Amino acid sequence: MARRTARAGMLTVLALALTGCGADTTGGQDDARTGRPGAPEGAPVALRLDHVGDQDGELTDLAALGPDDLWAAGHDRKNGGSTGRYLLRDTGDGWRRLPLPDALADIPYPPRLDAAGPDALWATGTTTEQGGPPVIAQWRDGRWSTVTPPPEGDLLDLAAFGPDDVTLLQNPHPPDRDDGAGNIVSDSRTQVAHWDGARWTTTLLPFTAAALDGTSGDDLWAVGHRSEGPGIGGDGQEMNQTAAHHYDGTRWTAVDTPLRRFPDPVPPEAGAALDTVVAVAPDEVHAFGRHSFNHGEVEEEPDDEHLRLRWDGKRWRDLPEAEGACGTRTPLLVDGDTGTLYENLWYQAADGRCHKLDRPRLPTGGEVRENARQGLGVAEAAVVPGTDRIVVVGHLAVMQGGNPFSRPVALHATR
Repeated sequence: MARRTARAGMLTVLALALTGCGADTTGGQDDARTGRPGAPEGAPVALRLDHVGDQDGELTDLAALGPDDLWAAGHDRKNGGSTGRYLLRDTGDGWRRLPLPDALADIPYPPRLDAAGPDALWATGTTTEQGGPPVIAQWRDGRWSTVTPPPEGDLLDLAAFGPDDVTLLQNPHPPDRDDGAGNIVSDSRTQVAHWDGARWTTTLLPFTAAALDGTSGDDLWAVGHRSEGPGIGGDGQEMNQTAAHHYDGTRWTAVDTPLRRFPDPVPPEAGAALDTVVAVAPDEVHAFGRHSFNHGEVEEEPDDEHLRLRWDGKRWRDLPEAEGACGTRTPLLVDGDTGTLYENLWYQAADGRCHKLDRPRLPTGGEVRENARQGLGVAEAAVVPGTDRIVVVGHLAVMQGGNPFSRPVALHATR
């Protein structure tokens, strides 16, 4: 699944399948590498702890339904394995631990959470560690119910605009097919499935997609890659090019993206793909990915290319390189017109400046030794609707001899 983002004026949740950004152990000072001390005006400065769990584990996902209705998912860890999957909820008086709804009681990993309006939440999981069709529970009107998923397909991403307007991006596992010339090929196209409150409507996209976002149920983008068409093979010697698909409320269509090609000699198995899309407005959509190749096969290797594209309402163009550490990272959320929060909590303000948010540490003493190193691993971030707060969930890892551990944490920053 793809990393979630927050659109201007409303919360959207789209996240990576239960992956964080990795522990960061660089400390909490402002970014000295940019040469700009202090935070830009209007940007958040520091994260503050709101919740620390009392067992080894982590929080893996987050959904903000309203100012006084925050949800998180997490799990305990024992002997390196996942145990005790659970939910947390904060209705204004602190985080409380809750059991999973019955439909998700046996899933192997914590569910992903998606806000579907001010009073609706979707929680999705899989029945096996290898994936499979999603198991879906919906919180609405103060109770849980089960939503029957589409009949086929692993969940890749999800965009929710209301309890009766939810779109899934899925790998449908289609059977191999004959291409008409006697060759048996695998269909790598991706499926979208739309829920209208009563039934699913499914569509196969022209190419492979990995991420989904939009401004409404009638303005959706799915991005990924294609392995046929312009820029593939031949003189270009590229195996893949980036791909984008748009839904206008009536149908899905492929939209051209800039072609990529390494200089001669093109390295082996070169290709470009997008893995994140952020829809801020119908004429302001950003996509992120990578142009890479199979490293280690030639002596003279070019650098991988970090792809940053922008849809301006008419075409996809390359985005200018972001400043400093923000230039090579994937966004956690786009904070309306205020700025963008990137992996490892780098924040690019509206004026382009990039700085690092201060982050808290667990106090030393007791379990935490004086010489322990601490790292914050971030799983998800969200703007709380109607407020100036950004909420972050993940874990604080304490790295020390003999007794390393992690604590699930929820934090916030103020814009």
